[in-house]
Amino acid sequence: MGEAEAGTVSARGLRTPWERRSRETGWASPEDWWTPAVDLVCTTFVTGGDLAGACARLGEARARSGIGIGRAITDLAAFTEVASRGEPPLELVRALAEGWAEAGRDRRTYLDPLTGLGTPEYLRTRLGELYRHTDEVSHWLVVVMLDPGLDPWRRAARMIVLGYELSRFFTRGESVCLLGKGRIGVLTPDTPSLESDLDRLRTGPGGEQGAAVWGTPLPKGHREALTLIDRLGERQ
Repeated sequence: MGEAEAGTVSARGLRTPWERRSRETGWASPEDWWTPAVDLVCTTFVTGGDLAGACARLGEARARSGIGIGRAITDLAAFTEVASRGEPPLELVRALAEGWAEAGRDRRTYLDPLTGLGTPEYLRTRLGELYRHTDEVSHWLVVVMLDPGLDPWRRAARMIVLGYELSRFFTRGESVCLLGKGRIGVLTPDTPSLESDLDRLRTGPGGEQGAAVWGTPLPKGHREALTLIDRLGERQ
């Protein structure tokens, strides 16, 4: 048996326990789990190739199949648990997320490739648009902040999941953007349902990821609003 054939056999042996572990961690539809990218990841791991590149391909495949980023990351964690008895390294999570984002996101500028959220620069642009014709706006900034003591892998993984979930939670034209490390800001109009929305956010996506959630009205002036988001972005 040649080296390539031996690698294929070993890869097949890795695929089965990976699929089993993924189902145990919540993969609901066994028929949509396999993709050629799964075999690529297995073969690359066995042969010592570019595993980050293979994970990017896996992310692309998951996005095209309509699999959410949170589910895709959990599946990757199932793979590394089986293959190396550990959590996925941050570089593999990033590669998976970038592949998923590349295949699934709208290719507008000002998007963070890891989370798919607007960048802090985009948030500043949106504030400029809001204050362009007035010095008083009726908008709030909703802040979602992870525990700053989280290790980098857990913070990155939770930010990716939060980015996906918040983009599903806010669907009425709100701007969901990064504020800084482990912090997300949502620019939203002041509506009668805002307080109840915050409560649902605390018990829903925010609570599930262990994030603090609060809201604050924007200041009257543009300069003060920029100072606010800069301060929140620097908070550790």
